[in-house]
This record gives sequence, C-alpha cells and structure tokens, in this order.
Amino acid sequence: MIRPGSLFIAVSLGLLVGPVARAQPAPGSVSLPFAGAPGHRGEAVRAWMSARLGTFGLEDGVSDLRLAREESLPGGGARVLVQQLWHELPVLDADARAIVSAGGRLTSLMTGFERDLRAPLEPRIASTLAASLAARAAGIAPGVPPEAVTLAVARRADGDHLVWEVARRRADGEPVRTVIDAVNGAVLDVDAGIAHAVGSVYPTDPRQPLEERELPGLLPGPPLRGPGFSIDDALYPDAIPVAPGDYRFAPGDPAFDQVNLYWHVAHDLEDFYETLGYPGPPDSLIVRLHFALDPEVAVTSDNYVTFGQPIAGFCRQPSLADDIVYHELGHAVLYGFGIRPGGVTRESNALHEGLADYFAAACTGDPAIGEWLYLVFPQGVTRVDQPVPPWDKAHYDKVAFGGGGLGTAWANGMILSSGLWDLRRQLGRTCDSLVLEALAYLPPVPTWSQLVDGLYLADRDHHGAQFWTEVGTVLRRRGISGSVSASITGPTALSPAEPGEFHALPCCGGTPGHYHWRSRGWCRGMPCGAWQDLGNDDSVSTSFTGDSEVELSVVSPFGDVDTARAFVRVGSPSVVIEGPTRVAKNAVATWNLRLVASSPWVVQMYRQWQPPGGRLEALGSRTTVTFPVDAPVRISVKLIDNLGRTANAQLDVETFTDKPPPLSSKPVRLTQTVDASGRAETMAEVAKATTLHVAVYDLHGRERVLLLNDAQPGGARLIRWDTHVLEPGIYFVRAVTASDQAADLRFLVIR
Repeated sequence: MIRPGSLFIAVSLGLLVGPVARAQPAPGSVSLPFAGAPGHRGEAVRAWMSARLGTFGLEDGVSDLRLAREESLPGGGARVLVQQLWHELPVLDADARAIVSAGGRLTSLMTGFERDLRAPLEPRIASTLAASLAARAAGIAPGVPPEAVTLAVARRADGDHLVWEVARRRADGEPVRTVIDAVNGAVLDVDAGIAHAVGSVYPTDPRQPLEERELPGLLPGPPLRGPGFSIDDALYPDAIPVAPGDYRFAPGDPAFDQVNLYWHVAHDLEDFYETLGYPGPPDSLIVRLHFALDPEVAVTSDNYVTFGQPIAGFCRQPSLADDIVYHELGHAVLYGFGIRPGGVTRESNALHEGLADYFAAACTGDPAIGEWLYLVFPQGVTRVDQPVPPWDKAHYDKVAFGGGGLGTAWANGMILSSGLWDLRRQLGRTCDSLVLEALAYLPPVPTWSQLVDGLYLADRDHHGAQFWTEVGTVLRRRGISGSVSASITGPTALSPAEPGEFHALPCCGGTPGHYHWRSRGWCRGMPCGAWQDLGNDDSVSTSFTGDSEVELSVVSPFGDVDTARAFVRVGSPSVVIEGPTRVAKNAVATWNLRLVASSPWVVQMYRQWQPPGGRLEALGSRTTVTFPVDAPVRISVKLIDNLGRTANAQLDVETFTDKPPPLSSKPVRLTQTVDASGRAETMAEVAKATTLHVAVYDLHGRERVLLLNDAQPGGARLIRWDTHVLEPGIYFVRAVTASDQAADLRFLVIR
C-alpha cells in the first residue's frame, strides 16, 4: 500500500545446488525415482527431501514435509512446492520450490525452511475468537464467515508464535490473510496485498497529447474485458460504446478512465510481458479504479489490482499514470508466480517493490516512476537508477527517498531495482527476460539471494549460460549475491578399501559454482594426518583405510564460500575361509579366502592335523590352498592390513570313509559354501528328529532371510538360496532346535 509520507510499504532461505565452473557450465541435478511421470514428480521430490531432513537443517521426528502443489512447465517439466510442517503444524512462509525436468531429474531447489523453531503447541485462543479478531483487524463485518482458519507456526522478528491464519474475502471479493497469535490474541499480520500507485489513460500520462489507440483483445461487454483481465469501476457505470466498436470518449467523461486503463493493461501484458514469453496471469485479473483507498494510492493483492482516487495535496488520478499502472501489474505478475510478501526481515516485500519498479521502468524505458502522479516532485517518486553507495545491500533498511522514511520496502526495493537496471544497461532486453524467467524458480517468500540464483538458472536453461558472468559482476557491486550452501550426501560407514561415492547437492541454485573435496584420517577419536585433496568435481569416489573425515568446499560465482564435512567410520578387516567342512578320507579338497582389508595386506594360512596337539604347519601367504585330507584337520588364517590391524579365522574339516559318519556329539551343526555367483548351499544337521528353525541374521540381530522352519528328521538337510537378497556385509546363519539347542555360522557378502 502507498501512504502519504511513507509510500510503498512492503515485504527467505536458500539451499541450492549446481555445476562446476567451466567454459560452458553443465547443470547439476539429482535423479529422482519415479519422477518422470506427471502426478508422481511432486511426491518424489517430497520423499527425496524428507529422507534428507538433516541436510536442510530440520530435525527428523519434529519436522516433516508435505506436497503443497505440482505445476506443469513447458517442455514436460514440473515446478513443485513443498511446505514445512513442525509437530504436524504448517509453518507459514516456510516452503521449498523445486524444478523437475521432463526426465525426472531435480535441476534446482530453493528452500525457505525455518530451523530450530520454539513455539507453543497448545492454543489458548479458540479458532472462532481468532476469526472474529481477524475480521475486526481487516475491517470486515464479523458475520462474514472466513474461508479457512488454520492453526500454524510463524516466525517473526520477536520470536516464534503459534498462530491462527485466517483467510477471508472482503465484500468486493478481495482476499485478505490475517495472522492472529493463538496464545494471546495479538494481531501479527494483516496482508491485504501490496499497495502501489498506478494509473494512466494516455499513451503515457496527461502531460502528453491524447491519442487514438486500438483496444487489443477487447471482448463483448460491458464491462471492458480482455483475455485474462476485466475493468471494474467503483464510481461509474460500465463504459458503453458510442457506436459499435467506438469507445472514443473525451477526457472528463467517466468512461474515459475505464477505456484508457484497459489500453494500458493490455499494452503492458501484450506488448511487454508477452514478448518476453509470459503466457499471462494464471487467474483472471480484476483491475479496479475509482475505489476509495485514501490514504492509499493503489493496492495489489493476488489477482486484484485496485487504483484509488486523487488525494488532496498528495496525488492526482492514479489510473492516469502509465508507469504506476505498469508497476501494479508487476505485482500481479509476481503474485501469479506464487511470490508473496513476507520473511523475517520483510525482504520479500522489498523484492516485490523492486521488481515491480523494474518491470515498469523496463516497459517505459524511463528509470523514474511517478513524476506526474505525485504533486510535489520528487516526493513519492521511485527511481531505478540510484548511485552506489548508499543504494547497496550494506545499506538495507538505512536508505530513504522522497516521502518515505528509512527502511521502507519501497526504499529497500530501489536497491534491488537499481542493481537490475545496471544489468539492463549491459544486457538490454535480455535482462527483462532473465528477470521474468527467474520468477519460475523462486519459493513463495524469496530472498534476494534466491532471486539471483533464479537469474542464473534462467540463464542456464533459456540462454545457454551466456550471461552468468555479467549477472555476478554487476550485482555484486551493490552487494547483491546468490546463495551458496555446501552439503554432502554419501555413506557414513565403509569397510577398509571399499570405495565410497560422495556427492554435493548442487550449489547456488544449479548455477555455475566450484567444488573442492579433501579428506583426513582420524585416530583414537581425533584428527590425525594432513588433509589430502580428492578432486574438484561435484562428486568424488574414494576409499579409506581407517576412520576419516570428508570435507566439501563450495565457491559460488560471486566468490561466497561454504563448507560441509562428513565423518566416515571404517570397519576392521575381516577374513572368511570358504570350502568343505567334511571330506572323504584321502580325497583332495580346496579352500578359498574371502577378505576385506586395506591394501597392501598380508595373509598367512596354516593347518593343524587333529586331534589337538598336532603340529601347526604354515601353508604360505596365499588365498587358496588345495591338499589331500587323510585325517581331520583345522585350517586357520591370519590377516594383517596396512595399518597393522589383524583378523583371524579358522575352519574344522572332518573326514569320512564310504559315507559320512554319524553326527558328532553336537545336537545341531551348520556348514555352508557360497560360489562365485553368490549361490549358497547351507547344510543343517541334527542328531535326532526335531523342529528346526534356520535363518540369516545381520549384525543388529535382525532376521533377514528365513531358510527353514519345519519338522526335521535326524540327519542332514541341504538348503540352496541366493545371497543377492542381502546387501554387502557380515551376516550369521543360525539354526535352533525345539529344545533351544543352536549352532551359528558367520559369513560375508561381498560384491
């Protein structure tokens, strides 16, 4: 809204990711499961983000995410809006917006999540009372029922609040959103839109000669309406042509203002926005004039654009100023992209003002807005060509202009619009395209950093990444830069020498950025050794010999740096002897080693003929042995890795003559072999008939594969199964009889 003496009073968190800086940067992206088909992409994004809450600074079990909206984009892609929940309550203005390609790849992600919320959970104000308080605050009759009353959480400058968000409409249909503190009933926010000065019916304003112009797209009326908008006059009846198709009214005729306002709206939408590829507002615009708004000049809220009447000593007829009309329509375009005021520092208010100013100036070619409208120049006029300093981000909330005080969204917005005007001087109308295209990537309550990230994405996706250097260089002069966030995804535990792949979530909104990886070892809970460089790509594959730390540094195109670290626990070496445990006497058999260890490693195999006390013979440093067995023998192995850590294993082998001898004194016994393709043969033997339960368990004691659970006569039972149903790791086969007699066998799955 615009008030005399204060004027444009109006209104933020980004995690983004992207490609490595190179001559022709390629976009960073993440493949999403089942995200290729429409209707599944939004849920795939939500599920992918929900599985990584910690990456976004949210606590699992406290915060959650829900899919708010999925919109189709040209080319088969989709724009997805995900909302943050805290203790199952929606968090106001805490959303994320993602772009998914037609092939199901996440190409950009901007978040505005709130971390470490500390709000009450139980309301003391009933919803009915909150609705009544909201009606009073918005100037609406209490008897008008609200459209929705929602319990939510809101972060404000003074802390976190449990709130009632009340949505309703005024008598004329204009939407109003009111936020009421659910504990004490205080009115925290009344958002009836952003008010601005607009209007004109001449090709520019009444300082120029009146001209006859075609009314493009005019539909049969009344009222005056075209594709995507209509004109609503609060004072006068709808304009009726003086003859079929003839709307040539003289200034002073009540219908004149309606016709000229129609022309300016159509001119702005068709001759400016449409030439940039804008398809038009998603909801039909209601463009109103002659409404009683004093002390405001104009108001824009969602698809309602309202112009007031002249204010004595302050302004002329708002709907007669072309640049004010274009400014207000700029707000309507932003609302059409789902971008609204808000944020802790009200940065999105200033973004709304700054972009509306920029679009108005770009349409007219004049960096000054509102000279004719305001009676005392330059009181209230906006300019998008302010000097640096003080019109830079370092002076946010510290600049004023005309009739506005320090820190108004109108003044702060001129910092942003002046930076974009600087860029337009270099890029021309390409800058208009970049700014408009960037809106598709923004979350509902964006920061300026996220807008800059959106400019990079628009350059990448629509202009072949030709202009990102100019964007960074020009805007940085005003202290406006994109967001940068380093975040690592990858394994948190590995076996020695097992390769692990680590990925960076795309930096800087999918824009060109630079990555650097390095690692260092940890010993006895402390870092040991120097950092070792691993590479400069957006992913890296490496292995470790012991516990280690991985570090990712990200440098944005603006020179901003962020760092993330991840700890990787590396398990001890392991070795398993694979081969027969019963061999016909004097037959030749072979045994192999399956091991996991950091190279270089050394193994030593031994055998000891039974009974115990037999001589221990060294079989050499090998991983396979073959020899004839003429008596029971124990095979053992010792493994030493390059850190000096050891692992041991042994296997007892029995002999038999023409057939296997009766089972030993053990009531239950297990043996197992696994071939190179992963097929396993598990032999379970019991001394007498019993019910036998045989299953595979992981290291946490969880049953992973049931092999047998049935009555078993005395003797052996061979079970064939496939180890591919298991992930690589260490497992146990356990056999248990009805009398709880048990046998265990450890084995390793490696691929």
